[in-house]
Amino acid sequence: MNIVHRLADETINKIAAGEVIERPASVVKELVENAIDSGASRIEVEIRNGGRQFIRVTDDGSGMEREDAILAIERHTTSKIMDSEDLWRIKTLGFRGEALPSIAAVSLFDVITKTENNDLGTQLIVKGGKLQKVKDVGAPNGTTIRVQDLFFNTPARLKYLKSIPTETSHISEMLSRLALGYPEISFKLLHHEYEVLFTPGNGDLYQTLVAVFGKEIAKEMLPLRHELGDVKISGYIGKPSIARTNRVYEIFFVNRRYFHCRTLSSAVEKAFHTLLPIARYPFVCLFVEIAPSLVDVNSHPTKMEVRFTNDSELFKTCYHGIRSVLKEHSLLAEWVAPEEDLTFSPKQKVPNQQPISNNLNLGFNEYAVTEPVAPQIFIQEEPAVTLGMYQSSQSTQPSATEEPKKFIADGFYIYPKTVQNTYLIVQDEKGLFFIDQHAAHERILYERYYKKANVFLGSQALLMPETVNLNYNQFRIASERLSLFGDLGFHLEAFGGKTMIIRAVPLSLLDYNYKQIIFDLIEQYSQFETFKSPAEIKEAFIITMACRTAIKAGDRLNPPELETLVRDLFRCENPYTCPHGRPTIFRMTVDELAKKFLRR
Repeated sequence: MNIVHRLADETINKIAAGEVIERPASVVKELVENAIDSGASRIEVEIRNGGRQFIRVTDDGSGMEREDAILAIERHTTSKIMDSEDLWRIKTLGFRGEALPSIAAVSLFDVITKTENNDLGTQLIVKGGKLQKVKDVGAPNGTTIRVQDLFFNTPARLKYLKSIPTETSHISEMLSRLALGYPEISFKLLHHEYEVLFTPGNGDLYQTLVAVFGKEIAKEMLPLRHELGDVKISGYIGKPSIARTNRVYEIFFVNRRYFHCRTLSSAVEKAFHTLLPIARYPFVCLFVEIAPSLVDVNSHPTKMEVRFTNDSELFKTCYHGIRSVLKEHSLLAEWVAPEEDLTFSPKQKVPNQQPISNNLNLGFNEYAVTEPVAPQIFIQEEPAVTLGMYQSSQSTQPSATEEPKKFIADGFYIYPKTVQNTYLIVQDEKGLFFIDQHAAHERILYERYYKKANVFLGSQALLMPETVNLNYNQFRIASERLSLFGDLGFHLEAFGGKTMIIRAVPLSLLDYNYKQIIFDLIEQYSQFETFKSPAEIKEAFIITMACRTAIKAGDRLNPPELETLVRDLFRCENPYTCPHGRPTIFRMTVDELAKKFLRR
């Protein structure tokens, strides 16, 4: 029978370290947050081997007295709260008193700190949680903490760390979030003396956005400030053109603390509703200001989630703030269905191509969605279906009295009008087909790109090469995958710092925003770089290219273009779903219509 006994302090600290310190980025987060709380105006982080071997955080904050420094490496000691009541008025990032002892328990740890009032500083050397030495040293005002050989005494933890580039990326991403939260502080991150991140610390959030995400992103951001009741929201929201494929760039702060929030994510995505296609998420950096008593930041072990006393007010403030900015910049109007006297005009000018010949018998009776049997595969080359084919003009719009256009001899008709410029209607003697024009075009382009990717997509050299500014993680991914970009038709080269130069692009993308597509491809790879095969990565990239270059919901097409789209769709090996798995078609039979009207 086991006997209940008290754990040793060393064991307790290791258990606590397992909760607080997951990876090198956790160490950097805790140390940098302490530096921010100390009133620092400059914080420098230096790492080696992704933080496994060496982490050093230097700040010019208030520093600590000798007695405070010694006490700080003991568990549950802090200068930031005095009693439980202070938990409801927290204004600092740290408050639990767990960080330093947890870090010191699993590393070789030393701290040098000096206050403005002392001539000498204090150095503490700790190994595996045990204080080895305390001495006076010469030092500038502030604190420098070194963490070496992380997890040296818990080797099992080392197994769960990722590659050096991945761990470095985690640190860079985490420090970038802190830099956005405190634009008045200058942050620097060095990896083996290479500058990964630098922010000016001039208090200008926009300049910090430039430093973190680059000019390409920052110039597409719009300022926001809105207040409702007890909640104030400020920051920047991205235009739809820089929307992302995941929620990583939905960045939120509450009282300058970075956190995850489903309520704000829902409000942001609802505000952008109809502006973005499915599976695209807004790029936002928003700050919530609220009385500390109305928010609980002590509800999660990592402090990454908080609870609000009034989620509804938070939602409304965010939603209405974003909508007002979108209306002010006339972004909402871009996606409103055009009036009958307007014509569709895409942003990029693409040469028109002639629709495929009408002489092809498709055998539509084989394509009932309820019986998904793949249609005949046609191997002859046909003109690519591009956005340019879907430019309509006043003269091509059918009159109100025009009959549905018969486009095949065996009883199939396509209607010249679509539902909200998004859904095509095709009729046969058994009922109706409804086709999503964006999903259908995605499928067409995906199969076309995929077949050609096994040989070569073809590329076109740019007369004037262009540059694209990336952050550390994006630059790393692009550099590691230059050959994959080459297979897709891109010719990219490193161009100093974190900049890539674009010398050539795929032929099919010449008239599209290929810079945004490059961002999307990098983002796709970053999501599965550790467990996808090269073939799977290439397929994901092709899916992204198809999605970005396909016609969109709301694009107005003329009758010949509608016909071409339908014909090309039914030439696909799998016309029933887009590459993401969404349906392209659904069928409603005459019997189903009769049941809706209670005739059966």
